[in-house]
Amino acid sequence: MLNRKGKLGVCQRLLEFAYDARQFILHYRSIIEIVPLQAYSAALLFTPETSIVRKQYLKRIPWILMEPKVIQKWSPLIQILNRHSGQINKVVFSPDGKLVASALSDKTVRLWDIATGGSCRVLEGHSSRVNAVVFLPDGKLVASASKDNTVRLWDTATGGSCRVLEGHSSDVNAVVFSLDGKLVTSTSDDKTVRLWDTAIGGSCGVLEGHSNWVNAVVFLPDGKLVASTSDDKTVRLWDTAIGRSCGVLEGHSNWVNAVVFSPDRKLVTSASNDNTVRLWDTATGGSCGVLEGHFNWVRAVVFSPGRKLVASASDDRTVRLWSTATRGSCGVLKGHSNYVREVVFSPDGKLVASVSNDKIVRL
Repeated sequence: MLNRKGKLGVCQRLLEFAYDARQFILHYRSIIEIVPLQAYSAALLFTPETSIVRKQYLKRIPWILMEPKVIQKWSPLIQILNRHSGQINKVVFSPDGKLVASALSDKTVRLWDIATGGSCRVLEGHSSRVNAVVFLPDGKLVASASKDNTVRLWDTATGGSCRVLEGHSSDVNAVVFSLDGKLVTSTSDDKTVRLWDTAIGGSCGVLEGHSNWVNAVVFLPDGKLVASTSDDKTVRLWDTAIGRSCGVLEGHSNWVNAVVFSPDRKLVTSASNDNTVRLWDTATGGSCGVLEGHFNWVRAVVFSPGRKLVASASDDRTVRLWSTATRGSCGVLKGHSNYVREVVFSPDGKLVASVSNDKIVRL
């Protein structure tokens, strides 16, 4: 019996060491790949005090006469994707959670492997900055929206461009697929929302009604409604079957940057330059909550897969987590050194990815 307990104890310690080593590798991978010896002189030296790896190997760098003050334990940050050559405008997880795609001002889209943190593909073809990116629900295609007035569809496996959707007369700010993958919708500074047929790439509807630039768009899961946000300070709901506006959500006092439906379809949430996130009742269009806490513009907002949390990204350099039940803040994620432009949950809800003007993606 004692022998059995002893073996269990050894196994537990090995698991703890493996977990700590994984944290170490993911956190400092980019440094070690460039200069391997920095594993000792930089990475190990700044590892948290309680790290098992630190305790095991710090004694192997006797030339360090004074140790820096470090944090006690690992932060929620898992890894940093920092090989971007331009500003990051959007980030999204693939449906299986294995890839992250980022839209960049250097005219490219990058695909990243979550397991290794490495860049696995660069999608090139746009002639100006890429403002948004999204995966087809089956993960086989990526759509990107650009300042060059186009939407491009890409083959995820090969990285090749397989379709260019043309029709907007100004910058395309956002793009999203319907849940069945049959439609693509995009928004533009030309004040319109366009619907496209994914299979043939042809335009199948133009939604007009906003009086200023249209910043974001999202489908209701059944594809019957589309919500869009604009610099005209409103959120509009559209009936995709008839191509008409069926509701205007008013309440924000500044530009509205982002919008998303809750997984159960009952709520719409929007983010604004008035520093707030608002919750709306999908059925009635009425406001059912204002989330206040950011002290600068709120750029992005997203529901967790279970709808229990809302995450918002702000120019105050933070990501905030909010409880949909209490409407209160339940966490602030800090670490970016510049405006946070985007936030997204992984499909299983266990990870949050954020992108910032500091050219870093944080997980």
